[in-house]
Amino acid sequence: MPEHISTVATRRKLLKSAAALAGAAVGVAAIGSPAAEPRRSGTSPSMRIDCHAHLWPTDYLDFLEHNGLLTTAIARNIRATASSEDLAARFAMMDKAGVRRQVLSAVPQLLQSSDAAACATGARMINDAYAGILRSHPDRFLAYGAVPLPHVEEAVREARRAVQGLGFSGIAISTLIDSRSIASDDLLPFYSELDRLGTVLYIHPTGCGALSPMINDFKLNWVVGAPFEEAISVLQLLKSDIPHRFPNIRFHVSHLGGGLAYQMQRIEDNFTNWKAFPRSPAQELKRFWFDTANFHAPALRCTCETWGHDQIILGSDFPYFQDELYLRAISYIQAANLPDDARDAILDSNAMRLYRLSGS
Repeated sequence: MPEHISTVATRRKLLKSAAALAGAAVGVAAIGSPAAEPRRSGTSPSMRIDCHAHLWPTDYLDFLEHNGLLTTAIARNIRATASSEDLAARFAMMDKAGVRRQVLSAVPQLLQSSDAAACATGARMINDAYAGILRSHPDRFLAYGAVPLPHVEEAVREARRAVQGLGFSGIAISTLIDSRSIASDDLLPFYSELDRLGTVLYIHPTGCGALSPMINDFKLNWVVGAPFEEAISVLQLLKSDIPHRFPNIRFHVSHLGGGLAYQMQRIEDNFTNWKAFPRSPAQELKRFWFDTANFHAPALRCTCETWGHDQIILGSDFPYFQDELYLRAISYIQAANLPDDARDAILDSNAMRLYRLSGS
């Protein structure tokens, strides 16, 4: 996707500039925002889990590029590999923010092509890499597995291997599968397998601007295209009644659900008055989980007021937000004027429930 690549240099410059102004950025949400509390020695380690983080080994990105994926440039040279230097920098940021673990995912750097063998090789490659990282650093990482969609039989096999064989916390997919909806009937066997596994399905934007010229012609594919993709894809799932048909799947949607909470009454009215959905979207979405990689306190409050705080989980979008901006992922929640129990649940306990982990 050429529009995607053309934004790389601009996005990196903006991120560097934003890092220098991070204190001011947090102040927009709430003046006098507290700093993220560091992990203190002599106390029990934090159970805090950052549910939205990425890691891409260079050889994996090389494989994707060799097989025709044109979006790898945005994932390179940003301290996002498994090298000892990059991991040390990552761990230092996590420790400063009081984050014990990150949940790694490869989305949107996934190969989606007509070549089933290449797609399967790519998924196994990144899953094996994550498995090795989890073995080396079991106290620092969890992982979402990649699957070789649009090839459903291969995706079912790799999902089973990732969850049952490698012990991953779920499966990650993009908001489009080779330019097709994630609510396509072709994917029903894949959802059936995830339902059988009783696992998490993580939904993350592709960065393709929802294939809209209104977005991509103006290079807005990451500015607004990404959250639009999420909202559209979730509504497609609801239209197809997939969450109801597969109740054992725990859906995790990034970036606070892409603005769904803001539009909730309009969406529900279309169900109540015109039966645009098979059942109430407001009720169905109360079972979804949404991560906080949005960084705007009013948006976080809106999401909590719409669905409650029990399904809201911490997310940073690492490595695209690092150093002071990584701390902001925590401090904006602390400064959002939420009730204490809501703030603490979002930061520390909700993710433990999502991944069904003990507190030890």
